Amino acid sequence: MFSKLSIKVLLIILVILRAIFVISEYSGDKERSFSRVLLAVDTANVSEIQIHFPADGNDIILKKNSPTDWSVHSDENTFPADLSVVKSILGQFSEIKPERIAATSRERWSEYEVTDSAAIRVQLKDKGKTMADVYFGKFSYTQPPQGQQMQLQMQQQQGKMSTYVRKADEDKVYAVEGFLKMSYQKDVNSYRNKTLVNVNRDDISRLEFIYPDYSFVVEKVDNSWMMNNQPADSLKTVRYLNKIQKLSSTGFLPPATPKTGEAVYKIKIEGNNFNPVELSAIPTSDTLVKWVITSSVNPMAEFDGTKSKLFERAFVNETEFLPDKKE
Repeated sequence: MFSKLSIKVLLIILVILRAIFVISEYSGDKERSFSRVLLAVDTANVSEIQIHFPADGNDIILKKNSPTDWSVHSDENTFPADLSVVKSILGQFSEIKPERIAATSRERWSEYEVTDSAAIRVQLKDKGKTMADVYFGKFSYTQPPQGQQMQLQMQQQQGKMSTYVRKADEDKVYAVEGFLKMSYQKDVNSYRNKTLVNVNRDDISRLEFIYPDYSFVVEKVDNSWMMNNQPADSLKTVRYLNKIQKLSSTGFLPPATPKTGEAVYKIKIEGNNFNPVELSAIPTSDTLVKWVITSSVNPMAEFDGTKSKLFERAFVNETEFLPDKKE
């Protein structure tokens, strides 16, 4: 009898606890109750990303031409886009999880910088249909509690970074982990394809350097590197290949940069598993630039030869490959 009574009491308690849980989940404090996922987008279907900056009303638009080919549009200019930048933006929207609700009414929008005049607005679209419309506002950093300082220093951990965001169709403001606003820059060059060379070092088998007064060839013969049919220094050659295999630059030049002639320095890169790549250096009357650098894999871009010593790093002379002379 006691056993049956105990089971009955336990069942009643379980029912009551379940009811309390349901009530707290669906009719509790709205300030604390929110969806665990603020936004989730099937990024494979995104065909356009619109980025609006409030200060000058300038828009940057990224458009998908194919899954591996995007273009960036701004001020009536169109350039090939940096695919890694596009993937980074889309990665944010694959799933945005809120940490907490910071505000529930539009009266506090300005406090978190999510108004039309302060926030960066990002819209994701699929053939004209809006898939996401989000305002990215103020950024905040929270230091770890004082008691954890010593432990965190030993573990080299950092405090928490948060960005306040608002969906276009909601009044609520959410705190989301991460400095999401950092992904959006006003400068269109931040979104452009920065590549001059993008190959694997081990696939390169031949380099031809064509200069105004002379030329030379570095090529792999029977697994050994040769320069003009003479043995090259393998370590020096590999060192150069490491520099050239993923060559890129942020030093974009405007198309109006004056040029004083044709390309006088050229490098032809050949090998397996990639189309031949040609780098060119064109003289310019701009004494601060000196050389306009172009690449066959990114024909719409012109780069500053002095930026990060781009010309010096790529257009080396034959001593870069010769063995050191013995004393």
